[in-house]
Amino acid sequence: MHNPILNEFLSWWIRQLAELLPARLRGSGDDGPATIVSLQGGPAPRIAISVPGRRGGGMLCQAGLDATGLVQARAALASRRRPARVVLRLPEAALLEREVALPLAAARDPEAVLGYEMDRLTPFRASDVVWQAQELKRDRAGNRLLLRLSLVPSSLFAGALPSLARIGLKPSVIEAQAPGGGWRRLALDAHGGSGRMEQRRLRLAAGIVAALALIAVALPFGRQSLAEHDVAARIAALRPRVTEVLALRERAASDAGGADAFTELAARIGNPLAVLAALTNTLPDDTYLESLSLSQRRLVITGHSAAAARLIGLLAADPSVRNPAFAAAVTRAPSGNDAFAIRAEVGP
Repeated sequence: MHNPILNEFLSWWIRQLAELLPARLRGSGDDGPATIVSLQGGPAPRIAISVPGRRGGGMLCQAGLDATGLVQARAALASRRRPARVVLRLPEAALLEREVALPLAAARDPEAVLGYEMDRLTPFRASDVVWQAQELKRDRAGNRLLLRLSLVPSSLFAGALPSLARIGLKPSVIEAQAPGGGWRRLALDAHGGSGRMEQRRLRLAAGIVAALALIAVALPFGRQSLAEHDVAARIAALRPRVTEVLALRERAASDAGGADAFTELAARIGNPLAVLAALTNTLPDDTYLESLSLSQRRLVITGHSAAAARLIGLLAADPSVRNPAFAAAVTRAPSGNDAFAIRAEVGP
């Protein structure tokens, strides 16, 4: 489903995450033409601005970092074309390097580990240096990750940055000579001493807050969707029972005609169930029946009783039994009980 708000948020979130990647993964643009600003130390700091590869050595100007020198440098830069990317080259011995061994599990994000361990590994805090780490070896047998940590204290160049900014030079890369020869380039905006790490943490926190806000907005709709799904599932589970009830109702309706016929027959010849219920409630426990016939509301019963003479009075007391009388003489059975035969009429 297309959701413009959600797509916009995801795009912003991906951009924020991309900024948190190390410069070497984002593509810091260290290769290609650049304006080199060489910082020369001493009691009166000076800079030499050049563009390598140009005729004549590529030197644009040399000037001090005082007010007069900055005016001269601005005038020289205004009259020359140069690459927009600026590399700040530091004096010799500015770069410090050491090998660091981390657990192999840190290979996912070694820079995050180094950022927190910087004050233990070096005399500096991570916020006081520009640094980078290069993987040298993965020792799986020893469960170690070997890195080369390169760093430059921010104090060596931080004072020059405001002056360079006034003449339109904003270095993005620090260049320093390695102890063993060659040059190391460190992205200034990757691990600088100007609070970049804290800014990234703040951006990450802002992203998390925005994500939580999005979840808070979407949560009620999600709950409603889950509730609707639950209701639909319950309806689906009850549907077979409802179908069964409807079928029974239709069957009962179709059997209504038969029930009416049974009621009409019972009214005409008598209800056998009602007669049995009346006899069960009326006859004493010492009496049992051998036969019962019911036809055209005429009832005939035979059986044995300890005192058959009392049965006529008991049956006459029942309003559903009328005109009870012995159908034959009462005889004594071998068991000692009276054998009887009684006829009567039953009411509706």
